[in-house]
Amino acid sequence: MLSRMRISPNRCFFKSAVNASFVFTAILAFTATEQLVTGQEADPSNRPRTQELLPETTVAFIQIDDFRDMVGKLQETSFGQMTQDESISPLIDGLWDEARLAYGEVEDEVGVTLDDIRELPSGEMTFAIIAPRRQNPEYMLIIELDTESGAGERILERGREVIAAETGEPITTEESEDGIDYETFNAAGKNFKFFEKDGLMVGCSSEEELDAFVDRWMEREVEKVRPLTSNRKFVTIMNRCLGNNEIEPEARFFIDPIGLARSATRGNFAAQAAINFLPIIGLDGFLGVGGSMLLSEDDFESVVHGHILLSNPRKGVLEMLALKPTDYQPEPWLPADTATYMTTSWDVDQLLAELSKMVDLYQNGEGLVDEWIDGNINERIQMDLKEDVLAHLTGRVTYAEWIAPPMALNSQVQLFAMELSDPEAFEESFESIIQTVTGGNNNDEDNGNDQDRESWMAKSEYKGFKTWTVSQASIDRRQASRNARRNARRQAQNPDGENFIEDLDDEDPAVVEMRAEMRPRPAMALVGNYLLMSFSSRSMDFIEHAIDTAEGEEMPMIDDENFMEVQRKMTRLLRSDMPCAMTYQNPEHAFRMLFELAGSEQTQSFLSSQIDDNPVLSGVQSRFAENPLPDFDDMKGYFRPTGGFVVSDDTGYHFLAFSMKSEDDE
Repeated sequence: MLSRMRISPNRCFFKSAVNASFVFTAILAFTATEQLVTGQEADPSNRPRTQELLPETTVAFIQIDDFRDMVGKLQETSFGQMTQDESISPLIDGLWDEARLAYGEVEDEVGVTLDDIRELPSGEMTFAIIAPRRQNPEYMLIIELDTESGAGERILERGREVIAAETGEPITTEESEDGIDYETFNAAGKNFKFFEKDGLMVGCSSEEELDAFVDRWMEREVEKVRPLTSNRKFVTIMNRCLGNNEIEPEARFFIDPIGLARSATRGNFAAQAAINFLPIIGLDGFLGVGGSMLLSEDDFESVVHGHILLSNPRKGVLEMLALKPTDYQPEPWLPADTATYMTTSWDVDQLLAELSKMVDLYQNGEGLVDEWIDGNINERIQMDLKEDVLAHLTGRVTYAEWIAPPMALNSQVQLFAMELSDPEAFEESFESIIQTVTGGNNNDEDNGNDQDRESWMAKSEYKGFKTWTVSQASIDRRQASRNARRNARRQAQNPDGENFIEDLDDEDPAVVEMRAEMRPRPAMALVGNYLLMSFSSRSMDFIEHAIDTAEGEEMPMIDDENFMEVQRKMTRLLRSDMPCAMTYQNPEHAFRMLFELAGSEQTQSFLSSQIDDNPVLSGVQSRFAENPLPDFDDMKGYFRPTGGFVVSDDTGYHFLAFSMKSEDDE
């Protein structure tokens, strides 16, 4: 049954967003493995939406629309289903029991049970930062409470006790004309107020903003300040982040970065001066950023939207880093078992031209960038950087991650690639640069470093493709130099101590081996019309794997069924638009490594060496011993590929990432 299941985790974002979304999903899904208390919840239909109650001066906003509903949907996702699988649920339950035991040791001090904490949010959770005009920022927290279980009131009561103990002053209560009990306490020289109404707890660092919030709730007009739903930046971003059916997202966020910075740095002359510098480099056109997450939309398990709102026309940095729309296809050397793939492209000429404009404007000069390149780069490499190197770049850049077998701590290998318009001309320039930098064209008198420089790079071939790697001699010299510096520091700190060994790593052979394995070994290769570069400890493993793929000995990603399925979904979502960037992930490869490493002797040995003084690790190890992880091949059906893309329009850049439902759920 498991082998036929094909369900993906919520890992979405262009690189950081993908991972952030998945981690967020994983945490909530893990929490959801325990049965939630289904107490009475406040009816949100009895009040306006929070966006209509907050002011238009809100500069940061993050909201979960309904926490329990989200958790319920997360239980239906791949990760939620995996935690309930009979082959792994005993381990999850055991780890949760360990968390209970660990929390039990501090429960009396905290004064709140773990179950109370888990039951606290029953509906909406919102945090907002408000920037009143010509004032410092204010903060507001909104939580919908479970009114039946009493968990919210118990936590609030404990909070009152802690605040009174910390401030030395009791919390005061005052009833408003609307019959709402305002509770006030002083902290850090400010009065904080909060109230509870219809199961909603609202707290704010500003009495004025809290009163305005209530006025809008009571449908009274607030003078001079409109609601957040009248903020054009917020509305534009949120409208771009709706689902296909314009359903409300499970979670959303919005940030006005410049408005937030101006408010947060009031009174700081240096910071305000830096903000006033933004128009010179064009960053004043960075108007806002926001996004949303939707679960179980159409045939997608999750959809994550992100939008960067930019002014139009763009200038400076925003114009310099403009992404180019095109029909992106995986490179022929990209292997099918790539774990992460991202690609985009820039206009190199435009990038340099805008950079020159900004520098000339700031320095009140002309041709300053070209002058700097001539004096600091061209003279050293003995050629023209623009004409002999940059002119051969198309602007397309690619990032890929691969899990190199056999599984080890250094199995994750990263690779960067740049597309070339004239590979032969670039190769000639590239080899000339290496020869110059390593001393091959150095006609100066011997300064004692020529031998080191000449042995810095090692050139070789793999199946007819030229490769360059940092030589072992260079790595050994660098390590010896590092050891000498360590030795000197320790000797300076303890001049009367015993003699130190020459190589400190010899103190522990296991540490020596581990450090040697993890040490970066940069490598480069020219494959077709691409320059491949890797800076990992197993760089050549990935480069050779890519060459094997280019030679037809390994399946390329473009022919992989998983990628083709994601590409079909992406084409449907894009309609007639052309992406200016795209991403693809197959989490099966990364999680296979995690599963194997978690059960490896090396990991168990590490845990054993740490448990003497750490009861938490001791408990974790015992749970893994009682319920070892299942074979990954029995679980891999829960990990399906995900995809994403970026498109550009008049309002800025829009990102969409998705994971698909299992075939059984579609």
